[in-house]
Amino acid sequence: MILGPTPRLDLRSLILLFASLAASATLVNDLFATYRIQRQILVDNALEDNRAYAAKVAQSIGQSLVSVLDRLEYSAAILGRDFDDAATRNAEVDRLAHQDGSFNTVVIADTEGRITAAVPEWLGANGRKIRSKGALELRQPMISPAFHSQPSNSQIVFVSHPVWNPRGDYLGLVGGTIYLNKRNSLNPIVSQHFQEDTTFVYLVDEKRQLLYHPERERIGQVVGANAVVDAVLNGESGAMQVTDARGVEMLAGYAAVPGSGWGLVSQQPLGVTRAALRSLMLQLLAGIVPVSLLGFLLLWWLAARITQPLRLLAESATQPDNTERIHRVRAWYFEAWAMRRALIIGGQLTRERIGRLSRQAQSDPLTGLANRRALETTLAEWSKSGEPFAIISMDIDHFKQVNDTYGHAVGDQTLKAFANILRGNSRNCDLACRVGGEEFILVLPGTSLEIAAEVAERIRLSAEQASLPPLERMTLSLGVTACAGRPGDIDALLDEADALLYQAKQTGRNRVVVNPAGAPMPVNGGG
Repeated sequence: MILGPTPRLDLRSLILLFASLAASATLVNDLFATYRIQRQILVDNALEDNRAYAAKVAQSIGQSLVSVLDRLEYSAAILGRDFDDAATRNAEVDRLAHQDGSFNTVVIADTEGRITAAVPEWLGANGRKIRSKGALELRQPMISPAFHSQPSNSQIVFVSHPVWNPRGDYLGLVGGTIYLNKRNSLNPIVSQHFQEDTTFVYLVDEKRQLLYHPERERIGQVVGANAVVDAVLNGESGAMQVTDARGVEMLAGYAAVPGSGWGLVSQQPLGVTRAALRSLMLQLLAGIVPVSLLGFLLLWWLAARITQPLRLLAESATQPDNTERIHRVRAWYFEAWAMRRALIIGGQLTRERIGRLSRQAQSDPLTGLANRRALETTLAEWSKSGEPFAIISMDIDHFKQVNDTYGHAVGDQTLKAFANILRGNSRNCDLACRVGGEEFILVLPGTSLEIAAEVAERIRLSAEQASLPPLERMTLSLGVTACAGRPGDIDALLDEADALLYQAKQTGRNRVVVNPAGAPMPVNGGG
C-alpha cells in the first residue's frame, strides 16, 4: 500500500507516552540532582565533622602534653635545688608516676644519661642509661619520636625536661615514658569518640610512625604515601577525601597537635555516607511513587478529553460525504476548531494543490523534463504490462569543464539547450528525463534496439552540430539497451544502460555503444 499499514498509536497514546517520558525524565533529573546535592552535602558534613573532631582531639592532646611538660618543669625546679639528694629524687619520680597516670614510667638522669631514680625501680638498676640522647644534647623540653623499647616490648614516647640548678648549671633531666599500647592519660583522649559510627582516629609522629591506631598491631608502623598524613605533618589542618592503603575511599579530617610535631587524623569510609544516601533516596522514592500514580491517572483523563475532537475529525476525514459529520464534532479548543474549519473549506483546494505538487514532483525544475521519480514510475508500469521499450542513457562530455571555464550560468543554459535537442528528437509517447547533473535518459516505448540506436545517433549528431556559444561544440556519450516485452529488473536495466554509457566514455567519448554488440557504432568525429 502507498500509505503503508495503519499506525497502531493514536494521539492519546502519544500524548500519554510523551508526557510520561517528559515527567519521567524530569523525575529522573530531579532525583539525580537531588542525589548529587545530597551526596555532596553528606560528604561535606562528614568532612567537616571529621575536621572538627580531629581539631578537638588534637587540641586535647596538645593540652595534655603541655600539662605533662608543666608538671615536669615543676619537678625540674624542685630537683634543681637539691639534685644530689636521693630522697628528693625518689619522692619526685614517685609523685610523677602516681599523680594522674600521665606516665607509664618516670626517670631522673644525670648529664651522662645514667638513671639515678626511676619508677619502676628496675629501670635504674645497674646504672642503666636513657636511650633519648637528643634530650641530653639539646637540653630543652622535648617530646621524642616513637621508638621500640625492648624491656617492655612496646612502642613508647619519651617526654623530658632539663634540670638546672639556681646557678644555671645543667644537672640532667627528668622525664616520663608514654606506652602507646598501654593505658595512660593520653590513650583515652584518642580512643574515646563522641561518634558512635565507623569513624576512627589515628595519631602519627614526625617520622610518620603510628602512635595510636584502633588496630593495635599497627602501632609503630610507618605510614606510606598518604596525602592526609603529608598535610598534617606540614602543620596543616583541614579535611579531604582520600584513598587509604587498602584502597578504601575515606572522608578524613586532620589537625596538627600543637607543640609536638604530631598529627591526628579522624576518618570514616565513604561507603557509610553512601549507605545513608541510599536510605534517604529510598525514602524519597516511597513518597514520590503514590503522587506519580495519581498524576498519571489525571494525565490519562486529560489526554482523553483533549484528543476526542481530533479523533472524531480523523475518523470523519476517512469517510466520503463527511461534511455533516465534521460539523457535528464539538471542537471546544482552538486547534480542533481550526482543523474542523480547514477540513470543511479546504477539501477542493487540497485536491488541486496535490495535483499541482504531483506534477511538480515528477519534473526537473531546470529543464522541464521528467525526473528520476517519473522515470522509475513509468518503467515500473511498462515492465508490469509487458510492453517492450528501449532506453538511451546519455551524458554530456566534459561538462565539468564548461562550468569551470564559463561558469554555472552557461552550464545551466547548456543543459536547457540540450533538453530542447532531446525534445526535438523524440516522439510524444517517448519519455525524456534528466536524472543527474549532465545525465539524461530517453525511454522509447514499442521501439526495437536497432531503431533506438538510430535515434541515439541522431541525437548525438544534433548535439554535435548545434550552435551553443560560447561553447565551440557539444558532444555526447550514449548507451543503448532494450527490454523485449518481458517483465524485468528495472534497476538492472538502468545499470546496463549506464554501463554502456561509461563504455562509450572509456572508448573515446562522442559515440554510441549498443547492447548486445558491445562495440561502439561508427560515428563521424571522435573524442
